[in-house]
Amino acid sequence: MSRVVNFLVALFCCAAISGASGDELMDIISAFAEGPLANLLDSYIDPPPRKTGFETLVPQQNVRLYCTKTSEPLFQEVFFGDVDVTKKINFTLPLTIAIHGWRDNSQLTLYNNLTTRYLKFVKNTNYCLLDWRAYAEFGYQITARRSAPLVAQQLFAFLQAISLLYYPLEKVSLIGFSMGGQIAGLTGKFLPGRLGTIYALDPAGPLFSTPFDIGPTRRIDGTDAKYVQVIYTSRYTVGFGPIVGTQNFLSNKGYHPQPPCASQGGGLTDLANAMRCSHQYAVKLFVDALDPANEIFGQKCVKVLGQLVCWSSIYPKDRLGVWAKRISGNFYLN
Repeated sequence: MSRVVNFLVALFCCAAISGASGDELMDIISAFAEGPLANLLDSYIDPPPRKTGFETLVPQQNVRLYCTKTSEPLFQEVFFGDVDVTKKINFTLPLTIAIHGWRDNSQLTLYNNLTTRYLKFVKNTNYCLLDWRAYAEFGYQITARRSAPLVAQQLFAFLQAISLLYYPLEKVSLIGFSMGGQIAGLTGKFLPGRLGTIYALDPAGPLFSTPFDIGPTRRIDGTDAKYVQVIYTSRYTVGFGPIVGTQNFLSNKGYHPQPPCASQGGGLTDLANAMRCSHQYAVKLFVDALDPANEIFGQKCVKVLGQLVCWSSIYPKDRLGVWAKRISGNFYLN
């Protein structure tokens, strides 16, 4: 989804330059209907996204899963219905599946960094990449409304199949960035109360929480797994707006711009790059925090009479990422 942020330039340039707050940005985008907003997203994609040919794809062939183990760092494709699945996945170890976003694929540097550091710092685990690039190349509305549910259904079918072979689904973790975060949530809905963990890294917002919230049955929610950690870095712009996880980490209260992502000039390209930076900052935080020695803490805060109260003497801190103590609530990074 890295290229999608260009659409925000036309929508937000005046508001951002004038210093509009996150809530004001939400009001601006909410004025748009779903169709025009999706068309606006597509209009800033070069080359233009696909509009036809969805029905010609075969889910079993165009949604692909590549898996490895930390003890054997060699990826193998695991086919849906694979008779050798017990040889390719160690059923005694946890299973983590990373899911890319719109217009992305599992081979981008963003995901290579995640894979390298995950395999380095998280020992004794299975690790898989879900590559759904063929369905991610369509226009945004098609991807959000058709591709994401279809990919989630395929992933559910795989997880259901290994559960029938007695793999415990509470040992499964899904890591999803942007649209991948929404796919992770949709997958969890097919397995109510069974999926172990979801890490949603700045899940996609357009058509999920803007121009309006489509509801917890159709987008990421804290009930989609036993534990859902959501990292917010571009709320109500590219990223999802409402705070919905079991445990939520919010850098800069979850809004653009993130600390290293301020626009360096007044041009549209600078603004687009800054918004892209904020969106991807969630992945950077998660990847950096994989190193047990690199502790990224958030302070738990609660709202009292509409104001955030973050008393460290009363409310705990917790680490962002896989080493979290899984304390429920909202944790603010800065």
